[in-house]
Amino acid sequence: MRAKRDRSVRTARMKQATHGLEEILCCPACKGDMELRAPVLTPAGRVKSGIFFCPRCREVAGTLTNFKYDFLFFDKAACEAKLRDRKGQPAQVLPYEVREETLAFDDPRLQMRGAWERWEERYQLSQGRPGDALMFRGEFLDASVRLLKHPWSGVARFSVDGKVVSEVDLYQPRWSEIHWFPIANDLHPGPHTVEIAATGRKNERSAGAQVFFHELVLTCPARDGEPIAGPAPEINRALPLFPVLIELMKQVPAKGRILECGGGDRRLQDSRYVNIDCQRYQLPTVWGDVLKLPFRDDSFDLVFSQALLEHVPDPFAAVQEMCRVTKPNGLLWSGMAFLQPLHAAPSHYFNASLWGIQELFKHTEIIETSWFGDLSFTIDWLFKSAGITEQLERQEYEDLMGRIRALDRLVSHEALREVASGVAVLARKPERGKASGG
Repeated sequence: MRAKRDRSVRTARMKQATHGLEEILCCPACKGDMELRAPVLTPAGRVKSGIFFCPRCREVAGTLTNFKYDFLFFDKAACEAKLRDRKGQPAQVLPYEVREETLAFDDPRLQMRGAWERWEERYQLSQGRPGDALMFRGEFLDASVRLLKHPWSGVARFSVDGKVVSEVDLYQPRWSEIHWFPIANDLHPGPHTVEIAATGRKNERSAGAQVFFHELVLTCPARDGEPIAGPAPEINRALPLFPVLIELMKQVPAKGRILECGGGDRRLQDSRYVNIDCQRYQLPTVWGDVLKLPFRDDSFDLVFSQALLEHVPDPFAAVQEMCRVTKPNGLLWSGMAFLQPLHAAPSHYFNASLWGIQELFKHTEIIETSWFGDLSFTIDWLFKSAGITEQLERQEYEDLMGRIRALDRLVSHEALREVASGVAVLARKPERGKASGG
């Protein structure tokens, strides 16, 4: 009887720790139940980490790592080894609650070795000289870093307690973007040293070996009176949400659920909201594949995506999965590229016309379709992708676009339908046994 009561307590605590997602999570491969093994708990019973094992597939299906679900990037062999080592052992309980702490580029607690310089009040910059390093020593369990990827970037090395854990190539052609990189997770309680170093090496296509450091993110002990890692602040480093999505989210009940597929580096301060993305951004709730969603059937009141389906190799299968996890009579919304040029190469596969997006959602009850993006917006994007801006003086290009923007008033919204930048659909999942209108 006591064992049964203990299991109930553990289940209740697990629900508290995992935002209720354990009720709807399933194996991405077989859609069966999973077991959370080798859990790491805080004193309050919040599950910080663990390994999802699928009894039906008889293999590790994913992980919970520092309160984040990972069904894509986890090390399967390492998880299997950990399960063997922890077999028969009770759950690990940390000696303290935890909180997230960010050390910005100008934090005085960062120790510098070599020739670093402050850049644009956002970064510490190394020109890539071997030996240049940023270090922090303190008590933490997890460490990650945000660095700039750009055409002049080189290779950076990450070390913990003097041991190299990984290297990353920071080269990125054509534009600059801050990326998040995990360094270490679930370290033993106690002080540790983390180091981010330049190697002097670079991608053969890179124009330099620079390392731009933006910030270090740590999971630290939460002492008495300090806030613990709970509801995190809202951050959006992705595309702004369409106004229609904000209105649709208002219609979802307080105890309902909302799923954004491909939300990018976005975190909303909304307990109903779940963001799943296949890129290793810092902020998604779940790292997973839209073609194999790790959620049970009929789990969400609203499922949406914006600027996603053109980047999926099988958009029909993606829509089918989105519909599967939507509750009967629940809503789906998706916006995607129509006349937009190639972007996010090489993962840009299919654009769609208004009729194309209707075909994708033909097994739903389509409520309405729409289109967006002024003609001048599309032309500007096409010109930039074709390299025209690089061949003209800035003022010359601005004058050209000014004349083109003046023509937008001559294009009615109805006429824009055939030359729009993007198209969108709002649909409802039919009740079981009810045929859709498609």
